[in-house]
Amino acid sequence: MSIPIRVPYVPTPTSVAIDIIRRVNPRPGEVIVDAGAGECNVVIAAAKQFNLVGLGIEKDPLLVKRCLERINEERLYGRVYVVWGDIFKFNYSIADIVYLYLGTDVNRELAPILFSTLRRGSRVISHDFEIPGYKPIESGVVKGPLREHRYYVYVK
Repeated sequence: MSIPIRVPYVPTPTSVAIDIIRRVNPRPGEVIVDAGAGECNVVIAAAKQFNLVGLGIEKDPLLVKRCLERINEERLYGRVYVVWGDIFKFNYSIADIVYLYLGTDVNRELAPILFSTLRRGSRVISHDFEIPGYKPIESGVVKGPLREHRYYVYVK
């Protein structure tokens, strides 16, 4: 059972998202899922920069609406999608890459769901926050416009 946890919407700068996603060697056509997608910055950048199929999961209907507007503005239909829903009830088995910018407590709760449903070889990227109880295969720092951002990469 999922406990109600509120994560504030903090957009990822596009340059940071691109730098972090590059660390997992994305291949064209792979599916990237952003759990807690906000305005879909990450999946839009991934589709444009790496030719990935992007899927954002977002529970705030106003942010879902903004995602749909941006997908339309960028003419990314068929390449970027948004699901209005709960990140704890999503089936992640379609993902090759999962992007998280959620916080340590949310990562801790979501990790068993991710690692039980992801296919072998799928990569999980966590922006700024580790996933407690799991060992990253890589971690590092990327420079953003205002600060440095940590990232952690996990592989199923």
